[in-house]
Amino acid sequence: MKLETLSRVIRAMNRVYEIITDTSLDYKDKRHLLAAEAENSLPYVKISEKAQQYFSQGILCDLFEGHAPYRPRYILPDYQKFMEKGSEYLNLKPPQDLFEAVNALLIIYRYVPSITSYPVYLGQVDEHLEPFVLAAGEELSEKLLKMFLVQIDRVLPDGFVHMNIGPKDTRTGRLILKLERELKQAVPNISLKYNEETPDSFAIEAVKTALEIGKPYFVNDRELKEDLDPAYGVASCYNTLLIGGGSFTLVRLNLKEAAKKARDFQDFIRNVLPDAVLAQAEVINARAKFIVEEAKFFETSFLAKEGLISLARFTSMAGYFGLYECIEHLTGLKLGKDKEALYYAEQVLKTAKDTLESVPGAYCYGTGGRIGFHAQSGIDSDIDVTPGVRIKYGEEPDIFTQIKTEGRLHKYFDTGISDIYIFDRTARENPEGVLKIIKGALKEGIRVFSFNTSDSEFIRITGYLVKRTDVLKYEKGEVLREDTVKLGAASIKNNNTEARKVRIIGERNSQ
Repeated sequence: MKLETLSRVIRAMNRVYEIITDTSLDYKDKRHLLAAEAENSLPYVKISEKAQQYFSQGILCDLFEGHAPYRPRYILPDYQKFMEKGSEYLNLKPPQDLFEAVNALLIIYRYVPSITSYPVYLGQVDEHLEPFVLAAGEELSEKLLKMFLVQIDRVLPDGFVHMNIGPKDTRTGRLILKLERELKQAVPNISLKYNEETPDSFAIEAVKTALEIGKPYFVNDRELKEDLDPAYGVASCYNTLLIGGGSFTLVRLNLKEAAKKARDFQDFIRNVLPDAVLAQAEVINARAKFIVEEAKFFETSFLAKEGLISLARFTSMAGYFGLYECIEHLTGLKLGKDKEALYYAEQVLKTAKDTLESVPGAYCYGTGGRIGFHAQSGIDSDIDVTPGVRIKYGEEPDIFTQIKTEGRLHKYFDTGISDIYIFDRTARENPEGVLKIIKGALKEGIRVFSFNTSDSEFIRITGYLVKRTDVLKYEKGEVLREDTVKLGAASIKNNNTEARKVRIIGERNSQ
């Protein structure tokens, strides 16, 4: 056995022992980490030495997807087709009433793979269940939907589990919002697809819910339908992908670290950034090819065999973060405060996107053969670097300037981007005022509008929620059910999450 191979085996064995004896992990955590360790005992998918160097320099990161990916990172099954046809693999016939409909969804969720081992997309739940809810009546529907939501929180305890509702006003959607306010659970993440046809009365219910528990997002339905497809879904953090498809992988590029390699802004735009993006695309394509050609995921998945997913609707995602620090390092300007900074920010995004689109995306049929462009939300270990293309927390200008600035940047991203706004607790007394701001933001180009109140029990960690009480329990050494609490606790410390500016409705320069 070669010395390098022996060394890798010894490291893996030591790591396995560390996982097994770690008292901060419960059984499901250990099982997930042990599976990852087995995968990582294999050599990394074949990439060039240059790409490897970008990893070692901290410019590229594969978000711990594993050396030999055997399933796509994100999968968005066509649950409506499942509801209409049932599943031979699961031995389920199409549901005939609300009991069977809820049961069917809870069963299939357990069979949808992802990078987290939990389903990152629960479907357009209000549409799936609405016929059954209308037939069952209010009292029974509310009881069953409450059990449904509790089951999701307890059995799929991960902040990246994501449910969609809207844009239509439905009895099911209203009941979900009502129950979410009552249950006050961090899981599931929820997005409301919002467009001009969404009635204010329904939108106000969503605003009231978000001001209590930090969800749902308001999603710019019109723009995303134009960019992607009418049949799109919001999954995991805020990833926008095709229903019946998903994303093979997400490899991110740290713009802050890349900027440090450049002599000046022109060198960055002409040489450093294009070279890094090409290396990023190389890694992405290598990972996608491995899933399709080596792991043969689509040949073995019942989701593919039964038409609930299709290779034709998949893509891969190239993520970018640290734009604020990139611009500051190269120009000395601050995004959101110096008007000229926005010009440089757009030059960075245009260059990155143009370079990315010059490379065919392996099996990226869902986005026209090109890799999806994504604003990556950051991870718990990031220090002093801003998620995606957001303005640095604590440095935000007045809310209207922030919206106009971010709106100019959101248009570049087709596979996921969001911005977060924190309101003073008095906003609960004026949900109509908040909705007016949201409508204006979506008109300015904001793709996903996330908001909360400063005194909420829930903290939005870039793209998922955690409870303050759960973070305190974790810091005291308690083993918790929710996988994402430990990630959130680290993010709060490392990413200055609590420094976000608090907005007061009616005050332009709110602090």
